[in-house]
Formats: sequence, C-alpha cells, structure tokens
Amino acid sequence: MSDETDHNQVTAPAILTTEGLRFPLDEYQASEREQEKFDRAQAALTEQCMERLGFKYTPREKTAISMDSRHAGVFGILDMEIAARHGYGRKVATLPQREGAAPLSEAERVALSGANDLTLEDLPMSQEEADKQGGSEQKFNGRRVPIGGCTRESFLKLYARTPDSVDLMYVFNLQRNAESAALNDSRIKKVNELWSACMKKNGFVASDPMKAAAQLGFDEETASSSRAITTAKKDVKCKQKVNLARVYFDVQSICQYRIIDANIKTLDLAKRQLKDRIKLADSLAS
Repeated sequence: MSDETDHNQVTAPAILTTEGLRFPLDEYQASEREQEKFDRAQAALTEQCMERLGFKYTPREKTAISMDSRHAGVFGILDMEIAARHGYGRKVATLPQREGAAPLSEAERVALSGANDLTLEDLPMSQEEADKQGGSEQKFNGRRVPIGGCTRESFLKLYARTPDSVDLMYVFNLQRNAESAALNDSRIKKVNELWSACMKKNGFVASDPMKAAAQLGFDEETASSSRAITTAKKDVKCKQKVNLARVYFDVQSICQYRIIDANIKTLDLAKRQLKDRIKLADSLAS
C-alpha cells in the first residue's frame, strides 16, 4: 500500500479492541505476562541480596495495576465496552492491601539502596562491571554492599548482565519513533479528517483522535462522567465507521518494519537477551 493510497480503498477488517493486538516490534520486548514474571524475579533477586547481607527483606507489592492492554490508548479510546463503563478514564484494579512493613533501619536502607551521595556516574552499568568493582566500602554480614545497593544489583542481574545489554527503553523508543513517522502519512491525516467530520455531525468538535478527551474538555476529574461516557461512545462509533484503528495499525506497522530493517542487529541482540532473561526468571520461580 503506497503512502498515497486513499482511505476509501482500505477494506481490511476493522480493529475493535487493542486486546491481544501485536505490532511488529512486539517480538523484541516482553509481553505483559513476561513483565510480571520479571517483576517477581527482580523482587526475588533483591531478597537474595539482602539475605546475603544479613537482612530479612520482602519487597512491597504494587497496590494497583492498570487493566489496560499493552497498546491501550494507541488509537485513543477504542473499546466500546470500556467507553460505556469508563468514558475517557482508565480502568484500574486494586490489589489486596498487605499490612505495611516496618520502616527500614539506616543499615537496611544502605543495603537496599546504597550510599546517599551516589550519582548516576557512580553506578555500574552492567553486572559484569559491578563484579569487577567488587562492591562499595560498606559491609554487612562480612559482605560488601553492592554499589547502588541490592536494588541496583537485582536490576543489573536481570536486565544488564553484560556491557552490551540493550537499554530497556530501546524498543519503546523505536515504537514512539514509528508512531511519530506515521502521523506524517497521508492515510493517517485522511482518516483523522474523516473521524473529525463524523464527530462534528454528532455535535462534537475535535481534530485529533489521540487528543480527543482534552480537545473535548475532559480532564482527570471529568473523564468518567456521564457526559464523557456519552461522548466516548460516539468517539468509538466514529472510529469504527471510518476504520481508524485499522488504518493506524497498518501505517504504524509499515513504519515499524522500516525501523526494524534499519536496526535489526541491535534488535536481534535484544531478542536474544530477552530469551535469556526469561530463562533466568523461570529459574528463580522454580
């Protein structure tokens, strides 16, 4: 499909939800389930480090998690069921509250986070570098505290074992670059115009489906109001009518494939490191 293909020629099936949606770059980063596994693995590594230093430490659980899919919001509000329940607001599930842990002692805080005066330049950037440095001057239980504490060590062991570890934000930044490139595509501009015209027929003035809530006057407090719910439902209907999500998905996918071709060496390394990370997380869970 060329950049000048008219929207009216797009006949691909509509996309009605982002649940389970996969873009080309998704192959190179953790899924939601894998990220949950990594969070547990990092917590386990932190506990092991603290135990080595003579402390009993249990990381706090998150008190709330977003119920959105990874790509929620990439097309603005899209799911009719979510629009009918939450309008432009976000659905959040609250985890059971655990009894608050006792405040950390100064020794525990140092073991967990390292010295107060550390700067980014002081921190090792890989576990290999940290092993060579041998740790900080502070000692507990006859063991040197890792530079940056157990929090830094657990991060490095999971995400940056070697100096060639790909930055965690690398793939995310490539995705944002693809989104930015797609905005200049004629198909995106055309479908935005069609969506805006549809909204206008329903009595709403907005030009950008990605900024609809703000352009329509909704903020955090009013995003789930009855008026916002009514508007969000019209928004979704207009997206469905003009096949907006499909056009966005197709154009962004094309942009992502181009970016993949231009960065394949680093992305292949990121994929290999992701597989190694999954193996480590699985070993910690067993």
